[in-house]
Amino acid sequence: MPEVPTGAHLGPFGPLRQPRLDPHPDPARDYAAAVARIEAIRTDEARLPLIPEAASIAHLKGHRTPEAVLIFHGFTTVPAQFEHLARAYADRGHNVWVPRLPFHGETNRLTRNPSRLTAELLRDFADRHVDIAAGLGEHVTVVGLSVGGSLCIWASVARSEVSHTALLSPLLLPTGVAPWQAGVLARLLRASPVDVYRWWDPVGKDTGPKLYAYPRLSLKGLAAMLSLTRWAARRARRRPIAGEVVLVRNDGDPFLDASYVESFVRRLVPDERLRVHTIPAGDRLGHDLVCAHPAAENYATIDQAYAHLGAALGLDLADPRGESSRPHSYAHPAGTDEAIQTATRHMPGDAHHAGTDG
Repeated sequence: MPEVPTGAHLGPFGPLRQPRLDPHPDPARDYAAAVARIEAIRTDEARLPLIPEAASIAHLKGHRTPEAVLIFHGFTTVPAQFEHLARAYADRGHNVWVPRLPFHGETNRLTRNPSRLTAELLRDFADRHVDIAAGLGEHVTVVGLSVGGSLCIWASVARSEVSHTALLSPLLLPTGVAPWQAGVLARLLRASPVDVYRWWDPVGKDTGPKLYAYPRLSLKGLAAMLSLTRWAARRARRRPIAGEVVLVRNDGDPFLDASYVESFVRRLVPDERLRVHTIPAGDRLGHDLVCAHPAAENYATIDQAYAHLGAALGLDLADPRGESSRPHSYAHPAGTDEAIQTATRHMPGDAHHAGTDG
């Protein structure tokens, strides 16, 4: 589906306005309908030039569960980032779905396709996958790191199906940007005909160990995410988040202003429904608390990161470096194909096109 530029119907100053990001819910009517949509996404992904680790992850039980867990991975990375956490949630008896963000995980690590991200496209992405999760479980938990946390904020404000939210260092204000500058930055980047890319490692650029994440990020894509959370903040003034929220605040995060993150989230959630787990700056944990790849920033201390995540999320998380019995398989767990085939055998009519890249 071709992208419609933000503000295309609002005249020459349209892109400078905050886009309308209201939800358009179309929840899967049951478990079979949800897995049919997952199967359509997997078919679409098979046609795209993706690395193996980019495949969306589905841990399914073969039936609807009381709680479905929807996980949004981080900016420039892939679903494999959440391989271990997704399995931990599945081990608790939940259906788990980790969709790939649009234009992520391509074989060309220097692709400029992330420049095509808009707030509307990301809204549609979050909407579509809450729809799927609603068919996988009676209630929906959303979990996200960084930009994935931003998607969770939008989903928890916009969609009534979401009952629990876990925000892992959500990307709300990059370090070095003042709060008043965030909105201006988002509007200017939305209006700009060109994009600017920033290296995660300004010195090594793309010469370091090859992780499955892209080595640089799109500022237009970042602006799209900021637009989502700004919309959520305005919406929450009238309709605060109704579900339970846990915020993992990392005071040592080099990319985020942790104090601002907490103050922002507190404006969205009543105090009685918010729990904050703080990681002290002295623990020296970097931004990505989840990824257990040997080239990841926190790999040397991933046991410490997982101890914090386990305490915050109520999960029994072992040190992923010791899981020698589990191969590094980033596609779909054993049994998922059979579960999807069984559920969709008699429900072909609901398997509509649900690709993430349009």
